[in-house]
Amino acid sequence: MTAAHGTHGEGSPCVGTSFLYEDDVVRAVMGHLELEGWTIDSFALSHQHGDDIVASRGDQRLIIEAKGDGSSKSTSSRFGKPFTRNQVKTHVSVAVVRAMRVTSAGEADAALALPASEFHHLEIGHIAPALQQLGIQVYWVGSDHSVALR
Repeated sequence: MTAAHGTHGEGSPCVGTSFLYEDDVVRAVMGHLELEGWTIDSFALSHQHGDDIVASRGDQRLIIEAKGDGSSKSTSSRFGKPFTRNQVKTHVSVAVVRAMRVTSAGEADAALALPASEFHHLEIGHIAPALQQLGIQVYWVGSDHSVALR
């Protein structure tokens, strides 16, 4: 693996919490992709700029926008707390727009990586047919860091 940003082995900020931060989601999906034969070309953790995950396999290129269950920024008033339903709705919307831009550019396939939480499932459930029509896949990350592609 070559990485433009971050490292796989850094400690997780969510130790002791019952939800996943964005960095946890990114790391879990990168591990899953590598097991599926993808090469991680670059990634960005929450304190870095850039695409969350860029991977390639043969002539395929994949750009993934990841989101977590709560804020990992210690300066945030929501630090260490799970996002509200409205906050989830907002950050899922941002992720979907990013994925649509990737799809529109035509240079890579697009996917989302999200915690397998109730609010994330509810928001994606409302738009799943449209995501499917656009070819935008969703990687779901469980609290045990398992990953399922749906």
